[in-house]
Amino acid sequence: MPEHFDERQLIFYAAIPGSGWSKLSLLLGCCSKLNLNKSDRNAEREEIGKNGNTGLVHHKGAYWDPGMEFGRGFDDIARNYSKESFIKECLRGFSEHNDQNYLIRSHFFCEYKNLQWLTENFPNNRIIVVLRSVELSIQGWNEGMTFTNNYPNYQAWMRYPDEVHPENKVHFEGMLWKHDRMVRRWILENDDVIDIIQPNKKFINKLGYVWDDEGCEEYEKLVMVHQFFKSEVPMYDAPFAFYNCQDLW
Repeated sequence: MPEHFDERQLIFYAAIPGSGWSKLSLLLGCCSKLNLNKSDRNAEREEIGKNGNTGLVHHKGAYWDPGMEFGRGFDDIARNYSKESFIKECLRGFSEHNDQNYLIRSHFFCEYKNLQWLTENFPNNRIIVVLRSVELSIQGWNEGMTFTNNYPNYQAWMRYPDEVHPENKVHFEGMLWKHDRMVRRWILENDDVIDIIQPNKKFINKLGYVWDDEGCEEYEKLVMVHQFFKSEVPMYDAPFAFYNCQDLW
């Protein structure tokens, strides 16, 4: 464990695939009040999407899920980890350890049993969830990702090794519906301590958004390109649900 590490430095971040959570997490990375450690980022952990627009990096940094570089046992955290080994697995994705916060991004945090375990074992930690409809998330994933040919890897969502096997799509969509129901159940049960907020400019400014080159690029990428905004006006269809985050604004 790093010297002077405080477990409250771990921020747990969850959403279903295709929700745009990766791009939204890059917005959070530009918010000074969150003070996120970005040492999980390197050239090998980047993805431009299957459409191949090299000017737009949609995925940056580490992810923790079965089949990915980290978090291979995150499908059932209580069964596969002690609290100490879970913390070590979270920190493995970062090359530098300091007093900044660590955003741990996992789709499988959407499992109800995992959310329960997190809130029981880390009662004072922040949890951030991106809420986007399953229909739009499926559309978003189909437009931008594949199971195994992009970063990150989604082989854990496959039932058969042949990527184009039709049952893989059925299984994938079934998992999205299941995880969406689970995370919304958890949000309803904690509704009195959760803030659900759209990430518009006014709100991210409350989080101390830094409008340098990186901040401008990430904001323009989201607003001008992402499918949230493929219309004449912004759709605002992917709000954040913030748990234990009231001190940020």
